[in-house]
Amino acid sequence: RCWTGAKARLFGPTRDNIITYGLLAAEPTMDYLSAIDRLLTLTDFERKSRAGEPPDFHLRRMELLLAGLGNPHLATPVVHVAGSKGKGSTCAMITAALSANGLRTGLYTSPHLHRFTERIRIDGAPVGRRVFAELIERLWPDVTSIERRGDLGKVSVFEMLTAMAFVHFRDVSTDCAVIEVGLGGRLDATNLVQPEVSVITPVGLDHVAVLGDTVEKIAAEKAGIIKPGVPVVSSLQHPDAARVIGQKAASAGSRLIDAPAAVKVVDVSLNGWKPQQVRFETERGTYEVELPLLGEHQVENSRTAIAALEVLDSFDLEADKVSAGLSAVVWPARAEVVDAGPPLVLADGAHNADSGRALCSTLRRHFDAYDDVLLVVGGTTGHDMAAVVSELAAMEPRVVVTKSRHPKAVEPGDFAAAVRRDNVPVAAVTGDVASALEAAYRMAGPETLIVATGSLFVAAEVIEHVRGTEPELYPDLRGPFTQPYTAESNV
Repeated sequence: RCWTGAKARLFGPTRDNIITYGLLAAEPTMDYLSAIDRLLTLTDFERKSRAGEPPDFHLRRMELLLAGLGNPHLATPVVHVAGSKGKGSTCAMITAALSANGLRTGLYTSPHLHRFTERIRIDGAPVGRRVFAELIERLWPDVTSIERRGDLGKVSVFEMLTAMAFVHFRDVSTDCAVIEVGLGGRLDATNLVQPEVSVITPVGLDHVAVLGDTVEKIAAEKAGIIKPGVPVVSSLQHPDAARVIGQKAASAGSRLIDAPAAVKVVDVSLNGWKPQQVRFETERGTYEVELPLLGEHQVENSRTAIAALEVLDSFDLEADKVSAGLSAVVWPARAEVVDAGPPLVLADGAHNADSGRALCSTLRRHFDAYDDVLLVVGGTTGHDMAAVVSELAAMEPRVVVTKSRHPKAVEPGDFAAAVRRDNVPVAAVTGDVASALEAAYRMAGPETLIVATGSLFVAAEVIEHVRGTEPELYPDLRGPFTQPYTAESNV
């Protein structure tokens, strides 16, 4: 689109203005949908796994890709966050607090709920579609050069997105970037950063086929983000996870900060599903927070965020601004009321036993006025989604089983059978989330609480249906899987 006349005279002909305001550039950029189509030709383990075996993870592809881009991951101070649960919320809290202190803050998270652009943010706002497309076009020659080597396979979608985030944060001169680990930690594509602080949120059993089948094994993978001499903040942990994290921190010579010990919860006041009024105290001061994210686990995530922020001495953060940031944090699909009703509809991405237990606690804590609970649930492979229903079974819910459009979604009949094995009655089985929500509305009375859960993807589709949000719909993935890598193959 070419602008002429007053707008052209106002903004001028420079390339920066052309990019910022969408004028016709001398070198046209591919459109956003074409860029997404190109991105999805890469291997995508989030949406499609190799049959019968876990993905082959290593860091050599990422090292070469980032080196070719000038090592953008080293250009910005980083807060690096791993964990089994709560890491996204904790990242959002840290970002909100840094932004409230006037720092330009990047945030990289996964997966997205509705659009890929949500994964790369500046001060909470997703990157623009044009910039996203430009990043793909700009990085593509480096991506294809990795493939041409012939010994490392193709760059994955997650590796590409991670590199895009680092480049963008460098391009816009962020003061700090908050980086969420995608899976595990030790071999995650984000684990080439040299952070100011490493953060490990609660560790539990999840992704056991890839990370291991015990808390100790999974904790060892998460603790792989700990860097020599870099402080590490740990949330309240299972004793086995705490022991592994402590041993790793000691061997790396890293100061270990126990968030529950460092940040005291002095007072909590509840008002239904309105924000929680929480006062925290540390050796440095007091934080008065109106926490919009519900649940006791979000109070714990706030403690972890505050402990991590207090490690960032070079930023000279002010406690009242940290409090203001935490009070303004937005992180969707975490016990989020998406329809005030009646009936009231809640969306939550709980997908394993631990997160199901947290959701159950949140319902009792903030929604105890509702005796009639109706679950809309669906799961994805790799998660113990039936455990979510099992944790909520004490509330005697009615259950509508469904299936999200995610390629890894569990067939609703299989999920329903798993739920029934736990002696939880299934009221209906549907083939898509919209139909499930409509069925739930028909069954609900004015005092019913509808809870959409089992996976982030079910929660996202409920949000889309209620609010009319337009999602991105992707074709089946076409790219070949990454070839196995050994160090010897690259000598």
